Amino acid sequence: MQPQVVILGAGFAGHTAALHLSSRLRGKANIHVVAPGNRFTWFPSLIWVGTGTMSPEECRFDLAPVYEHLGVSYHNGRAAEIHPDSNTVMIHDQAGAAQAVDYDYCINATGPYLNFEGTPGLGPRAGTTLSVCTIEHATQTRDEYLDVVRALKSGMRRRLVIGIGHPAATCEGAAFEYLMNVDADLRRRGVRDRAELVWLSNEPEPGDFGVDGIEARKRGVVATGASLVRMLVDERDIKTFMAAGVTRVDPGKAHFEQAGSDPSSIEFDFAMFIPQFRGIPLKYIAADGRDISKEMTQPNGFMSVDADYSAKSYEQYKAADWPATYQSPKYRNLYAAGIAFAPPHPLSKGKKSPNGVAIQATVPRTGMASGIMGKTVALNIVDAIEGRQPSHHARMSEIPAACIASMGNSFWHGSAASIIMMPVARDFERYPHYGRDLNLCELDVGLAGAWTKRALHTAFMWKMHGHAGWQLIPE
Repeated sequence: MQPQVVILGAGFAGHTAALHLSSRLRGKANIHVVAPGNRFTWFPSLIWVGTGTMSPEECRFDLAPVYEHLGVSYHNGRAAEIHPDSNTVMIHDQAGAAQAVDYDYCINATGPYLNFEGTPGLGPRAGTTLSVCTIEHATQTRDEYLDVVRALKSGMRRRLVIGIGHPAATCEGAAFEYLMNVDADLRRRGVRDRAELVWLSNEPEPGDFGVDGIEARKRGVVATGASLVRMLVDERDIKTFMAAGVTRVDPGKAHFEQAGSDPSSIEFDFAMFIPQFRGIPLKYIAADGRDISKEMTQPNGFMSVDADYSAKSYEQYKAADWPATYQSPKYRNLYAAGIAFAPPHPLSKGKKSPNGVAIQATVPRTGMASGIMGKTVALNIVDAIEGRQPSHHARMSEIPAACIASMGNSFWHGSAASIIMMPVARDFERYPHYGRDLNLCELDVGLAGAWTKRALHTAFMWKMHGHAGWQLIPE
């Protein structure tokens, strides 16, 4: 009987794993993908959907035809329980009916639960703030943003607050991209002078992005992301609140704690805040029926893997703390990749408000990093099925990350910040001065970055469709 490989989730990590497994194991294993909605979403372009400069249809495609072409079984549903002793996943289809799927190897790539309720009053469901975390959210944000544009064109003034909606949220880069695109779009429409833009983030300083900042060597001088981002917001007349954690949102007003300041609030006419991410509510059930979810996950709900989760201070963090194979330490045939794995600790140094609220930019692990993890897990499963010891590693202290942060979606007038880090998590044993190889790091801003961002959208939509030559496009 052929081995059964079950992938839970079809985002960057899960879908990338499915592509590589189907390519290497077709005819040798049965591959199953469990994901709701029959849809792949290219999330980096949702910031353009949120300003009306790209249609939602350009960021998504149906999964079922792609998986049929790849020889992968697709289950349109959600994983509800993993029974690791019996190697079974319980899934619920779109109608709520339960089904058991057996596996020899399982990849948890379920992504994040968008924890809007973690901040009272936050989010589209509460009707107070907006989001660009899903296609539906980005489309709603676009509609409300265009209402703001119409008000500005009529001569009214509006305050737009954009940023992070929880003291311990992540994806600061996505929120910053949206801020920059709003600024560029308002200038293109000739109404920027009537709009007040505010950036509110839990980062300890501008340009931290949850990765402890960025540096690059430029013509013999070390440039920093902090100086670049501060220049960008200053020259665009954007007010900033840094090391700030939103604690409650009322209609038209966000309340926040800030390191070094008393509790404060800010009124807004339009607000887009990224919520805290938590693990998808997924139960782990032992052979005797016990719920062992707390043994299998960290307090944030993400799955524990081969990382060092012992409590440490910022000064004690090490490159070796980060997972290499993304295997569960309890069940070696169970993996977690992408956002679904639990990081051992943040990368950035946290701060506290005078009231003791911990304000912590959480490590991002989307996009390129998720793709690399998905491929690594897939290759280790291939090794195991073909009788070899898993040999592929992808510690965040070993892998690079490239990010093109859009600052306007236009072929002629757009711009973007091009950022490369090597590695993502600093390794001071290998690179004593900065923890990274500055000869392989990059910081740049310009029109070329906008072209690259648009080209990457096209290239990766081709890759994720599994079209001819997709293997030539790196993660």
